[in-house]
Amino acid sequence: MWTTPALDPLPPALLQAFPFLSELSPGGCRLLQQGQELRRYPAGTMVLAEGEPCPSLLLVERGHLRVYKTSETGRQITLYRVRAGDSCVISMSAVLAGTLYPAHVEAPVDTEARAIPASAFRQLFEREPAVQSLVVAQISGLLTELMTMIAEVAFRRVDQRLAALLLEETRGGRPATWSHEELATHLGTARTVISRLLENFRDDGWISMARRQIQVVDREALERTRVG
Repeated sequence: MWTTPALDPLPPALLQAFPFLSELSPGGCRLLQQGQELRRYPAGTMVLAEGEPCPSLLLVERGHLRVYKTSETGRQITLYRVRAGDSCVISMSAVLAGTLYPAHVEAPVDTEARAIPASAFRQLFEREPAVQSLVVAQISGLLTELMTMIAEVAFRRVDQRLAALLLEETRGGRPATWSHEELATHLGTARTVISRLLENFRDDGWISMARRQIQVVDREALERTRVG
């Protein structure tokens, strides 16, 4: 059992974003408070490069992070995004196992994240059931998302079909007035797949998005994707 003096409460905003923190023991709270720091990443920041050690676990409070791999020819594929209220599962694995990070991480938009040093997170994982449950839940969610992505890549080039649809719908400069769900239904795929592809197109500067409106910014780029 950990015995500690009285602690200042964790910030309410942090507890709201990450409810599992409210389940930490007093010792776990102290360990978290002593080591954590708030980091701000302007849009476009490379947070971590493939092959680098992972010095901390990031809990994203605002914005999001993109985790991706790059081929020898420079082509990128997004593995997943770490959104507000989430943490990077691959970082969890790298921190707990002491291995190098196997992908790249960037902040496509202005992002704020709470950094927990690797040594502190390992101690929290060893001693705190709430942290153990978090790791299991995050891994389960990631496996589901990656299975969807693998099926997409292996069996169908949905990005080509989506690019063709957006080009057709936005002829003459009009916006495409489709929801993500409607696009997914039309193309016979999952909404999560469409959302991820649209976010990739937006991050690359090819489209802009508002509620139920998609405007094409770079038709040539979408045309190259359409023809593969």
